[in-house]
Amino acid sequence: MFEWIAQWQPSGLSQRAFCATHDIPYHVFHYYFGVFRSSQTATASFLPVKVTPVNHEQITLTGVSGIQVQLPYTDRSVHFIKQLLLS
Repeated sequence: MFEWIAQWQPSGLSQRAFCATHDIPYHVFHYYFGVFRSSQTATASFLPVKVTPVNHEQITLTGVSGIQVQLPYTDRSVHFIKQLLLS
């Protein structure tokens, strides 16, 4: 079913037009497109983060875009970072 999506994407047709041209029920295509989209976002949703203790007073989180978040180095902040990364 994902081959339909691979054929549709470069076609330039709307989903409905593609389905009509290929005799595919639109609701079936729409269902598999949703499955495809969720499988794509699920694998790309995690971004690497670098966690470095700058000193013994704070922790700096650096995202791939270069954005930095600095937190005080406490047991509570370490727990918060752990929960943030696991969510």
